Amino acid sequence: SNHPTPTGTAYNQISMSPTEQSPLINNNQPPEEEMSLTELRTSKRWTWRTLLRDHTRFLSILPNYLAAYIVPTYSLTPTTIESVMVTMNTVNTCPYCTGLHGQLARMAGVERPNPSDPEVVYATSFAQESGRGSDVSASYDTLIANIGMKRAQSVRALCWALLWGKTTGNTINNCRDKLVKFQWTQLRTVDLFVMAYYGPLFLVIGVLNKLLTVMPSIPKAVSAAVGAVLWLPQALNIIPLGVASIVLNFGVV
Repeated sequence: SNHPTPTGTAYNQISMSPTEQSPLINNNQPPEEEMSLTELRTSKRWTWRTLLRDHTRFLSILPNYLAAYIVPTYSLTPTTIESVMVTMNTVNTCPYCTGLHGQLARMAGVERPNPSDPEVVYATSFAQESGRGSDVSASYDTLIANIGMKRAQSVRALCWALLWGKTTGNTINNCRDKLVKFQWTQLRTVDLFVMAYYGPLFLVIGVLNKLLTVMPSIPKAVSAAVGAVLWLPQALNIIPLGVASIVLNFGVV
């Protein structure tokens, strides 16, 4: 792959096309190296291809995702974190992410992300291109030059985490709507799988969003602690599917 790989990723790539790597992927699709960037982008909802491919990446960024909240030299201010998250959610907006990070941004004192902040500039590029392509790579190089490698890794991890959240939330909502409207013939197997696997977690997120509406602004240390606590259930859900994706996709990110 020509896309940047987060620090710490140790998965070896082998010379097999993605269509050979998993029985869950449509074998009528061309090999990934022959696909256009538009076809490679993660869309608003999961497909089997993007679900399995991106979960190897989500697994690899979990340490940096946590570090963005609590590890010295990697940690970012709550204002920066929520500015990145809110910016990421402007493309293929997810109501779960809007509720959660809209409230966390309010609690952190963010009224509106500053579009000139280097972290927001990168998040904008990442959101538009789903984290892949030369524009995102160039934007990441600029981010490193502005804030340093360690904090740039944290910003990139936050962007991948929000991509996971919004794509999963949108897939769950779409599946729910089709079930409620009895549009069962329009359901895909990946929709049903994502709803069954991640549905309980996102139900909890929905309840949490309601509770956060009555919370006041909080100090930076408390905001960091909240972020670390919220990281745990996400990680516990991502890790099993990430490991399964490595097996099915041979670690290709």
